[in-house]
Amino acid sequence: MFFPSIGVYLVLKGELDFAKRLIRENLVEQVNAFEDTLTPSILFDDSITAQEIIKTISYNPLISGVALWKRNLEPEGNSESYALFASSENYSPKLDRIVGEKWSTKTVTITKMIGNQGNILGYFSLSRSLSDLNTRKDKFIGFGLLSWLVIIVVVIVTLCYQISLTRPIQELIQVAENISTFKDYSIRARQLSNDEFGRLIKIFNQMMDSLNSSDQKLREVNNDMENKVKLRTKELSSSNKKLIQEMEQREKAHNELSKMREKFNRQENLANVGQVSSNIAHELRNPMTAIRNSVYFLRKHFITDQKALNHLEVIDSQLSQSDEVIQRLLELTKGGKIKLKITDLRKIVHGAFYICSPPGNIQLKVNLENTTKEVRLDPLLFRQILTNLFSNSIQAMPQGGWISLSATQKESNIEIRVTDNGEGIPEESWNKVFDPLYTNKKDGIGLGLSICRELTERHNGSITIETSSHIGTTFLILLPAPSLILA
Repeated sequence: MFFPSIGVYLVLKGELDFAKRLIRENLVEQVNAFEDTLTPSILFDDSITAQEIIKTISYNPLISGVALWKRNLEPEGNSESYALFASSENYSPKLDRIVGEKWSTKTVTITKMIGNQGNILGYFSLSRSLSDLNTRKDKFIGFGLLSWLVIIVVVIVTLCYQISLTRPIQELIQVAENISTFKDYSIRARQLSNDEFGRLIKIFNQMMDSLNSSDQKLREVNNDMENKVKLRTKELSSSNKKLIQEMEQREKAHNELSKMREKFNRQENLANVGQVSSNIAHELRNPMTAIRNSVYFLRKHFITDQKALNHLEVIDSQLSQSDEVIQRLLELTKGGKIKLKITDLRKIVHGAFYICSPPGNIQLKVNLENTTKEVRLDPLLFRQILTNLFSNSIQAMPQGGWISLSATQKESNIEIRVTDNGEGIPEESWNKVFDPLYTNKKDGIGLGLSICRELTERHNGSITIETSSHIGTTFLILLPAPSLILA
């Protein structure tokens, strides 16, 4: 619609411009022609002849007005004025002294100056009616409006026809989209006509009825299958759960059996060791008794030097403690219980270190938290644990070094670490060093660390190798928090 409108407008504008150009050329020719005729009338002041000429011009029905002005000189000759010299009937325009053409909606006026030998004699004005041009313009406008009306009617008819053709297709597209989006096969298209499109919609609805019926049957079969699968899955889950429980129970029983077998083997080894130790203890007690009697005899009859008496006192004290350790170990092998009491941990540490008789090139470092200075344990047996660990550390440092013992409280445990900078223990031996009679020393018998583990477990604790390498070894002893006594 836009482009035809532009075409009509361009045609109308071209026709009007062409008509205006013809009217202007015709008026200019008439003004030039009448200029020569009217000039003598002005020169000789012949208004009658000028009026006759203007009357002749006015016979043209399209000429709406003709006027002639004559120049009047004032007596001094310095100023000028113009007076209406002749005009058509009932036409008395004012002179604006603008030479040229002037267009309005109803008329076009051409004004020209009349002169002679360079002197201005007056002005001549000719006005022409534009009624014929306006009539033609109105006809073109009417034609344009009629064209617009025809175009609008054609467009409306076309749209109606297009809608009547596409509406059933749009209905099918909308229904198909709804079915695809919502998966609802019960949606149906409206039958908007009885033509071919109406038959197409009817067939489409029949096809959807068939699909809906098939879908419902498929859903029923699917639901039945899902119920069977759920039931079977539930049965399998129950069976699997029972199987897992049975496997866990078997694994638990196997682990317990392994632990019992390991404990039995360890106890059997300890019993064998205990029997051997009992025999050894019996053999040791005889010479120890002889040594104690000799110490008593020397202290009573021969030695009076105080320094020597002090050494004899140390010998007697160590013999008593050794005898007590042997007795307590023998009791434990026979199922005896440990004797717990509040103990100064620092005192036990230094006592154990003293028993080991360390060389002068080995130092002891002790770092205890305030909450671990006093603990509830068996002082004699726990000292034996530390004595065994210190002895191993001293043997691992033939060139000298240091031994560090630290104790901290971590949540539900007391952590005691014994560290040295000795040769270290091979990693493949970490799990074996606590077994009875296992040793990698030429002169060892493999009882020290096994006794440490047994005594630690009697305290409801544990002992493990935390780290070990060529730069040293750290043993970690864990004691349960209930054994903690705040200082």
